[in-house]
Amino acid sequence: MIKLDNKAVANTYESRVHFIGRWTLILGLLLTFIPPLILWANYGIAPPIKSLINGIISISVVMIPVSVVEILTFSPMLGSSAMYMSYLTGNISNMKIPSAAIGMEVVGAKASTEEGDIISTIAIAGSVISSEIIIILGVILIAPISAKLDNPIIQPAFEQVLPALFGSIGAYYILKEWKLAVAPLVTAVLINLIPGLPSAITIPICVVSSIIGAKFLYKRNMLKEDK
Repeated sequence: MIKLDNKAVANTYESRVHFIGRWTLILGLLLTFIPPLILWANYGIAPPIKSLINGIISISVVMIPVSVVEILTFSPMLGSSAMYMSYLTGNISNMKIPSAAIGMEVVGAKASTEEGDIISTIAIAGSVISSEIIIILGVILIAPISAKLDNPIIQPAFEQVLPALFGSIGAYYILKEWKLAVAPLVTAVLINLIPGLPSAITIPICVVSSIIGAKFLYKRNMLKEDK
């Protein structure tokens, strides 16, 4: 009988996570092409090739840099398995990150540790299951009244859903340590004064300003001790 130490078990777990994660992402990518292929095969509905290529290029120019920055930013917080699940199911910033952060805070685990990776994986798996259940119930319950939701009187309320969501998430982190929020908030406000600046540039700038601000505060012992 071969006795495995903790390092060997961790390496085996990590290799299996990457194997399963890569194949599920590839499968998920391929499945996304099934609906348009069905529309093309059954009804002959297809976009012009030139327009399709131009659309792919215009979106890729923005999304590729943003995705690279997100992976470099979120990976230390979530871990490998949680990252694969997050990018397969989406809603990373507004659902997956808060779920992982609250889960680690409740059990006292830290990010970039084995315990933190496990807790973030469990928390994100729970958020995926609960969100799917809520979406299914929402579609079933809202379908009968969907026509009334198009009323222009209540449309302004729907426009505030996303700002309210991100505002509540931001308030949670700001209240934990408001000094860390000063640099990225000031940077974000100044960047928004520049018209037409794409998010592919604004996101990394805000991330860098957050790191610089946190390092500045840490060196001057201006942050709370993590108990």
